[in-house]
Amino acid sequence: MNNLLKILVVVLLGFGVFGGGGFITYRLFFKKPDFHLMGANQPVITPTPDPGIGMLAEAKRDLAGGHQEDGEDLLRALIRSFPDSLKSDEAKKLLGDLNISAFFSPAPGPNKTEYFVVRGDSIAKIASKTKTSAELIFKANNLDSLTIQPGQRLIIPKGQFSMTISGKNGEVSLLNNGDFFRWYKPVEDRLPAKAAVGLFKMKEKIAWANGLRVSFGEKKYLGSSRWIVINDNAITLYSETNPDTPNAQRPATGILLNPADMEELYALVTKDTPIIVKQ
Repeated sequence: MNNLLKILVVVLLGFGVFGGGGFITYRLFFKKPDFHLMGANQPVITPTPDPGIGMLAEAKRDLAGGHQEDGEDLLRALIRSFPDSLKSDEAKKLLGDLNISAFFSPAPGPNKTEYFVVRGDSIAKIASKTKTSAELIFKANNLDSLTIQPGQRLIIPKGQFSMTISGKNGEVSLLNNGDFFRWYKPVEDRLPAKAAVGLFKMKEKIAWANGLRVSFGEKKYLGSSRWIVINDNAITLYSETNPDTPNAQRPATGILLNPADMEELYALVTKDTPIIVKQ
């Protein structure tokens, strides 16, 4: 019995010496570091997945498969819920193109009115009758001149638009009935150092040609440079259609949009359009 006890003690000592050494060797040379157990000064940084990537891909599949409503819903959800996604800009561009295409489509819709030209009509008179802007009627019907004929069918689209402007990067977004409608990325922004934020109104819309103001209906209006001046904010949205010999001296502070975007925005908004400037 004593001999058996001695053998057992020797075995246990062997495990203690060699097993402990083996465990230390394993920890030092073979076991991968457990970063989760490290101190607070060495936090584990785990990349956060970008949900926008999958949402955009699924939206594109829906659109390609003819499920436009589902695709548009996904794009709206991406823009609203994940504004910092790497795919947010692409989603805004895609949804904006779909919205503007439907808005200016000649197809009837719930927010569109058909109007048939009568003798003595002009685009300005029709704008007054329908309480819309002449620029919008002109653009919505893809007209290339002011001449219209009795019996001609016109589509008058309407929207409840509001505009938001980012004081950080100059991006302009147009909402329709509170929902995202269109996104305009600036060519250049020169914003005041301390641009006022909050709710503003439009001071005026100006069309410039050869240094002079021109009005809708004048010959030089087509191809003119457009300005949207915001009241009490020192921000002007503007374009320049003739950069070599500018139609107007550029404003001291403002947001430069490309001419096509500015022409579109100019037609969609009115002096009653609410404008929100954000940080």
